[in-house]
Amino acid sequence: MTITGSARRDGISVEVLPGGALRAVELTAEALEHGGPALARTILALVGEAAAQANQRAKHAMAGVLGGLSQDELTRLGLTQEESLTEVAEATTPEHWRV
Repeated sequence: MTITGSARRDGISVEVLPGGALRAVELTAEALEHGGPALARTILALVGEAAAQANQRAKHAMAGVLGGLSQDELTRLGLTQEESLTEVAEATTPEHWRV
């Protein structure tokens, strides 16, 4: 099983692994119209959103297998995220992964 998170906006699509490792980036002509600095900001924001999603999915998948991890253990695994992104990630986590 490969756990990923994805996000897209303004002609940009990203896919990341838990912890935020970039797996794929796709750009359309629309994405290039906004210029370099805007493109970079959008990519970084999308990577943050996708990482939050992947991290949340990984936490749910691991919770069932490992019986629950402490916040410190999750941090060491790179599976923590900003609180503001938690709700976004929760909404995209499949129901069968929820514990």
